[in-house]
Amino acid sequence: MKTKMIYKLSPPVILAIFTLLLSACATGSNAQPSTEATLAPAVESIEPWDGDGMDIPLDGTSLEAFDKSLARVKAHTTPESYTTLVNAIDYLLVYDLASKGDKSTLASHLDGMTGKQVVDQVKWRK
Repeated sequence: MKTKMIYKLSPPVILAIFTLLLSACATGSNAQPSTEATLAPAVESIEPWDGDGMDIPLDGTSLEAFDKSLARVKAHTTPESYTTLVNAIDYLLVYDLASKGDKSTLASHLDGMTGKQVVDQVKWRK
């Protein structure tokens, strides 16, 4: 003997299920952009530097100054070194309890440090 189960769903229940499924597919995001995505100062405003860009001190007096100093580091260092620095900053945004996930607070903590010093601060988890 075969058993057939027939579900009768009322229109309000179908509408509620459809609404829940549709809201789960929404593509809104409240995530903050990564450090690299927020960098966009003009190329002509980058000051010259002799030597390794990772030796340039970061300016954490304001978020704009911090981004400008990161752009300066990027212009005077290798892509690999810059990527390591950006990853270190992103890591500190998450794991540095003093910054509380706030980029401007972290920038003020990193004020005056070189890119090498910032990377050395990170205890990479393996």
